[in-house]
Amino acid sequence: TGATRTTAARLPQHRKKTTAATMSKFRFGAPSPKQFIEKLAANDAATTSVDLSNNALFKMKAYEYTGQLVAALKKNTHCTTLILKSNEIGNAECTYLKELLLTNTSLTTLDLEGNKIDSEGAKLIAEGVQKNKTLTTLILLSNGSFGEGCMDAWLAAFNDNVTLTTLKWRLDSRKSFKLNKDITRNNSIVKWRADGKDWETLLPDHLKPARLRGAAQ
Repeated sequence: TGATRTTAARLPQHRKKTTAATMSKFRFGAPSPKQFIEKLAANDAATTSVDLSNNALFKMKAYEYTGQLVAALKKNTHCTTLILKSNEIGNAECTYLKELLLTNTSLTTLDLEGNKIDSEGAKLIAEGVQKNKTLTTLILLSNGSFGEGCMDAWLAAFNDNVTLTTLKWRLDSRKSFKLNKDITRNNSIVKWRADGKDWETLLPDHLKPARLRGAAQ
């Protein structure tokens, strides 16, 4: 009964919501894209993760900054995580993201949640994923609609890609079952490899080594 409880002074409800929305929208004091770009271009060993989520400066020049990021990451060997959530990234920027996936060999996680990418942009990303060998996690939640317009590109991507194991998005397609099956295959490859099993037997036929292709004939 002698206990006391201290409570912080509370803003009126409507003021609290406004303040939170303002901070979320603008994120004052967040690192400038230029700072990260310079570190990535210099291949700074300490810069292993870049988070520019909801960055006011980035959103004002999304196309320009995406291009600069991709150029800086081309020969970078240390950065493994790139987070670009809620940055007004659309289909036009996906041309750069395709280039990123085709040229970078260090990124394992790419988070593009909450942007403005639809099937057209997703098709470009899939074309990058097809030749990529290092990315394991791709997040595309809360973007535009992903449907039949990009599915053939994604099925082609997973016919060659055996390293992407996590793909988070909302997909509206009758072909999604085959895509989910390919992602499950990639996860099995990782597990079998870790367990010392003959994981090469799980590869798509055209990627199997000669010893297995010969056995199948």
